Amino acid sequence: MDLAADSRRIDLWCTYISGVRDASLWPRYDALLSGEERARQARFRFAKDQRRFLVTRALVRTVLSRYAAVRPEDWAFSAGARGRPAISAPTPAAALQFNISHSSDLVMLGVTSDGALGVDAESIEAREADIQGLGRYFAPQESAALLALPATARRRRFFELWTLKESYIKARGLGLAIALDTFRFELTGERGLTLHMRPELADSPRRWRLWQLDLRCGYVAAVCAARIGEDAPRLTLREIVPLEREDVVDIAPSRSTD
Repeated sequence: MDLAADSRRIDLWCTYISGVRDASLWPRYDALLSGEERARQARFRFAKDQRRFLVTRALVRTVLSRYAAVRPEDWAFSAGARGRPAISAPTPAAALQFNISHSSDLVMLGVTSDGALGVDAESIEAREADIQGLGRYFAPQESAALLALPATARRRRFFELWTLKESYIKARGLGLAIALDTFRFELTGERGLTLHMRPELADSPRRWRLWQLDLRCGYVAAVCAARIGEDAPRLTLREIVPLEREDVVDIAPSRSTD
């Protein structure tokens, strides 16, 4: 334990799976898993998916132990009604909040305390943007703004909007039970970001703070956190290979709400 979870800070931990090059790490990761996690891992058909699951669980377990005096193998987790993972045992002293996202080679974990947190990351290069099916993902105003861009800019904007929307519904803990056209994001200029909501969502944009990040290797990410106090929390980013090394990375959000 060498960090304290703090609502005034959001820590983002990024592991690029291709960066796990020491073969001796894989059995060490496996030793951290519960029996239920091993059974879940075995259900993945492809080795790459099994490895991503293993890295994800190792990342979560080792990082959470940085914030509480709990051995990585001793954490137990449960899933809420919408599948959101939560700590079930042991109960740490701090009110840890965490959220996970993975895309292609990247696994990202966000950690804070007290308030709700949602994170999402997407590879712009590894996935195609479903430009023909915008209505399935976005509110009409978002789709119209995206289509008004030059064709060369639409793919990036698709994933910028999608990560923001995913981070919000993950912070709410309701997943796709939230209709995606009941809230929308307006991206203006180089850094402007505004969240709009329809009345039937029964929520307020003032409840939330949001950040957009450009990560290396062609990834974009978004963070959504419940607003606690007047001052915005500080974001820190670390690139980590669990049980081997970590590096603090200087990064500034490309966009954020006020």
